[in-house]
Amino acid sequence: MELPKEIAQAIGSQGYRVDSIGESGSEVRVYDRLVLKIQPPSGEAETEAVMARWLKGRLPVPSLWVYTVQNGFTYTLMSRVEGKMLCSMEYLNQPGLVIRLAADGIRQLWTVDVRDCPCRKSRLTERLKAAEYRVANGLVDIANTEPETFGPDGFQNPEELLAWLKTHRPEEDIVLTHGDCCLPNLFAKGNEISGFIDLGKAGPADRWQDIAIAIRSLQHNFDGTYTHGEKLFDFEPTMLTEALGIRFDEEKNRYYRLLDELF
Repeated sequence: MELPKEIAQAIGSQGYRVDSIGESGSEVRVYDRLVLKIQPPSGEAETEAVMARWLKGRLPVPSLWVYTVQNGFTYTLMSRVEGKMLCSMEYLNQPGLVIRLAADGIRQLWTVDVRDCPCRKSRLTERLKAAEYRVANGLVDIANTEPETFGPDGFQNPEELLAWLKTHRPEEDIVLTHGDCCLPNLFAKGNEISGFIDLGKAGPADRWQDIAIAIRSLQHNFDGTYTHGEKLFDFEPTMLTEALGIRFDEEKNRYYRLLDELF
């Protein structure tokens, strides 16, 4: 693949490895100090570039070097974030630290004033519109959802789930959210959060958008689902909310987990 001139000049002759962690559908090339994400044009690619610029100085996020569209692909060249993903075994073997760091990361997001945030498509009305488009166009991958979401004890199909989400939408408590607050997108160095990556869904939304996804990620990393191994720890959702200093809200937790099933 021929790279855009400005990206090729920035990279030079550096070698890279392909990062296969995550489900974004992007090709992610990891260089010594840079990361290049190549993907078809999308709203998320543009949002990531915009939010990386806006959040610089507000949160530890990658520095955006180049964002361009060429030959039907977007190319986003960013600096590498220091540290390791919270899903690394170094951290998963310290459950209490992982939970505390996940809570620290979420609280850092909450400190950012969203009144002048340039991206607003993360609000629930916009998310439901996007979900409706995905359902109408057969873009929901049922095979990649939680086992209980669809089937005899769940919803019959994505259409039924979408209808339920529309009629049960909760009141929003707006903060800055990451939008996909799972452990691979949170980096730490030692005992401190060192960075946030994959900002394509970031923006103002209900705080449970992030809490629900973080809880699911913690559950599945600790129970062996994502690590393809034995259970590492008996995680309970209240462990995260206690670390955040808030009460557990079962209704919002379920709602935002179900909403994410359509994406």
